[in-house]
Amino acid sequence: MLNEALGEKAKKTLIGFVEKINPMLEKYWDDEISNSFGFNETQQQLVKKMLLHARSHNLVGGKRIRGAFVYYGYGLGEAVVDERIWKAAMAVELVHTALLMHDDFMDEDKLRRGKPTTHEYFAKGDKHYGEAMAVNVGDAVLCLGYEMLMDCGFESDRVIRAMEKLLRGITNTTYGQAYDVSLPKSGDMTEEKVMSLHKAKTAIYTYENPLFIGGILGGLGKKALSILHEYSMKGGVAFQLQDDILGIYGESEKTGKSDDSDLLQGKSTLLIIKAMEMGNSEQKSAIGDVWGNKVASALQIELAKKAIKDSGSYEYSVKVAKRLAREAVIEARKLREWDMNSNSVDFIEGVAEYMVDREV
Repeated sequence: MLNEALGEKAKKTLIGFVEKINPMLEKYWDDEISNSFGFNETQQQLVKKMLLHARSHNLVGGKRIRGAFVYYGYGLGEAVVDERIWKAAMAVELVHTALLMHDDFMDEDKLRRGKPTTHEYFAKGDKHYGEAMAVNVGDAVLCLGYEMLMDCGFESDRVIRAMEKLLRGITNTTYGQAYDVSLPKSGDMTEEKVMSLHKAKTAIYTYENPLFIGGILGGLGKKALSILHEYSMKGGVAFQLQDDILGIYGESEKTGKSDDSDLLQGKSTLLIIKAMEMGNSEQKSAIGDVWGNKVASALQIELAKKAIKDSGSYEYSVKVAKRLAREAVIEARKLREWDMNSNSVDFIEGVAEYMVDREV
């Protein structure tokens, strides 16, 4: 059973976490920008432009769930939270910003949190240049994240293990992304394949990786890490299912993304797969007219959204997300068998509730 009180507490905890980590990130970016690399002024100005853009994307909006998982994952192993963990949390947030730049390019998204995506920002009439710069800026920020984690100041053996986990997690996420862009845009997708995709990408990247990095730096043992793995596989998929729901039915002003991009790009989400499986011929036709059709009209998009709900797919997706959230809570409660920081356990359990009720 979900605990609404802990869900609300996790929401407030995340807000407090954002308020504390953002000024640290601001200072980091200011220092990095003031020391922009370059052997001549032209090169320095380009690097500065790259960093200013990365700074703006890193600091605008965002739940900071990955950084928070590093922080509270560390708290499971240490009764007193060491200030050095903030650097590790910031490192993961830098990595996240970098991967979003690449993800937006591959998804051809035009907006991220209400601002032009990196490839759109740099294009200025030259599509190829914009795409090339999205790769370059993303790669640079990715390396800045690696550098920050290596410089977080913990014992070297723990830092090395945490870095190994980060690199392996990103590698597996990259494989998941390759699987995603290789999937057929119609017909051949199944619920099982969608769930496998969400595990390969979101469960590992958003949940397990940061929780393990924090846990490793905090000295967690194999048993606790095993529980966090099971929690991540369930909670991470529930998180992504809610993300997919918001991708179609969320308010753009809150999510910072277009509410029709998933449909127009032909993304294989559980919402779409089940609607095409459960819907009648009229509903399937309405969805098919829009799915992967980047020139679909506003009326066609609204009819497709209605068809998805009328097919029963929306209700089905919500139920699956809630079930997985409950299963994640069961895993999180196993952590209470040890004498661990109650605030950390409360947060990890509460996030499972909050993440399937959020609007952003």
